Amino acid sequence: MRIPQTDRVGKWIWSERNIYLLYLVVFSLATLQKLFFTDKPFNNFEIFRYSFYNLLHNNDLYAAYPQYYFDLFKYNPSFALLMAPFWVIPKTLGVMIWNLGNAMLPQYAVNQLHISIRAKVFFALFILIEMLTSVQNAQSNGIMLGLMLLMFVHLENKNPMSSALMMVLGFFVKIFAVLTILLLIFNTVRKKFILWAMLFILVIGFLPALIIGFMPLLLQYQQWFHLLINDAPHQLNYSIMSFGARSLSLTLPNVYYLAGGIMLLLIPLHRFNYYVNYAWRLKYLSAILVWVVIFNHKAESPTFVIAMAGAALWFIVAKKTTYRWSLLVFVFVFTGLAATDVFPPTLRENFIRPYAIKVLPCIILFLTMIFDLLFGKFSYKSDVIEIQHLTNNDPLPAEAK
Repeated sequence: MRIPQTDRVGKWIWSERNIYLLYLVVFSLATLQKLFFTDKPFNNFEIFRYSFYNLLHNNDLYAAYPQYYFDLFKYNPSFALLMAPFWVIPKTLGVMIWNLGNAMLPQYAVNQLHISIRAKVFFALFILIEMLTSVQNAQSNGIMLGLMLLMFVHLENKNPMSSALMMVLGFFVKIFAVLTILLLIFNTVRKKFILWAMLFILVIGFLPALIIGFMPLLLQYQQWFHLLINDAPHQLNYSIMSFGARSLSLTLPNVYYLAGGIMLLLIPLHRFNYYVNYAWRLKYLSAILVWVVIFNHKAESPTFVIAMAGAALWFIVAKKTTYRWSLLVFVFVFTGLAATDVFPPTLRENFIRPYAIKVLPCIILFLTMIFDLLFGKFSYKSDVIEIQHLTNNDPLPAEAK
């Protein structure tokens, strides 16, 4: 039987291959434009590359090196070792691979989820602009997002070794990835996961000692901890802490915000009966993705690609109401477009940045997510039934009633 032309066109448009193709073209062009048409492009990538050079020569990773780059290296010593390939290969090739990896890894992870192809396309388009912001700064946020998503994917597949590796790699990129360990509560492979995670932490954590020795590595860790403790927020940070201080004149120690945020994130876990529900678990993952951004006092604009991914996944499995559609648009405009020329420079410099408006939609979104997790109606049925619910016939499936 011949397939109608319209069906063939639809299958061509709604395909994972074309998502990758779109990302390949967009982020390759964005990288080339930044490389060849701007002055001193990709300072962050220089920081990452030179971190391996400094590790190799046992230099202080956390000192200033203005002859190579501005700002400081603020990552784990093991991250510096992982950057070894990017020191060896030509810088232009390295930054292209780095940026494409950051852009592609989250989409690869999302393509492993039990959601429709239309939902995957929606996810790719929804985070596209924010991902561009991150990639044009050669940030590591895409890799962070991809590792957190892959941790969920492998945990859903009952693979404790792979899921533990994803979490530990994420931890050695940015500490807050460890929060994905909360997803263990839904799974039966907890003991094996913890054993694998401990092994990976020891191996990856002390791997740089093969280059510089054990005691010098401990000194590097001491310097890293000192930097983290004394690394104060600045005007380019957008978090619930900065919003409280700048918009509400509410200055509280960060620990108060973090304690309140953790409590909010833990409260929905009392709904044990819904652990079998795939949509509920996916929505909880979405809440984690938003949490790690808005409760990070050092979150910069490019970091919000992680929160935007959480917003997209939340909407995919949320019941479609006027409020949720409105909230999605609010997040897209005032978070996703806040750093773009959609808003005039005067508005950005005098309103959005000084009052940390970029984070406000995500704060409202997070509270909505917690409300949905606490009071939303989900099915008690097994994953098999729930996966069937998320079919290609329902691109943006509503939560089970």
